[in-house]
Amino acid sequence: MFDKEFSEMKSIKESDIKYINIAKTCHLYGIGRTYCYKLLSDGSIKAKKLGGRTLVSVDSLNQYFKTLPDYKSGNAL
Repeated sequence: MFDKEFSEMKSIKESDIKYINIAKTCHLYGIGRTYCYKLLSDGSIKAKKLGGRTLVSVDSLNQYFKTLPDYKSGNAL
């Protein structure tokens, strides 16, 4: 029974994932834990609590990054 459930979990597509933990958020988006919690506290991104875990909404992360300005190259160093 466990093997079947585990194999079903492995078949989840990345596009189906709705929430990720803080560590994964920081790793995937290249931000630090402190900045991640700042974004949560000011409402820029959303999260849910599951026991002691904080799970960040992937949709809210994507929305936040869409609001950031595009990089424009300046003068070369």
